[in-house]
Amino acid sequence: MVEPLELRVRRVVSSVLGLPLERVTLSTSNDDVENWDSLLIINLLMAIEAEFEVSLTPEEAGGLLSVELIVQLLREKGLNA
Repeated sequence: MVEPLELRVRRVVSSVLGLPLERVTLSTSNDDVENWDSLLIINLLMAIEAEFEVSLTPEEAGGLLSVELIVQLLREKGLNA
């Protein structure tokens, strides 16, 4: 069974942030996670590229500011699951 895109993104974000999966929701963002800074964005970028086999531009990487925005970006790149 293929996991929904949202769950896969939540798992990646949970792993990079070191947060329990249940604390990571679509609305989780850099506004409510203290250590979600530029260094974390680089780690998140690498993890997303590896998990979803995509390449992100520097502009796209700068938009990795919430789980919802990450899901939206991946959908724009044609990923649904």
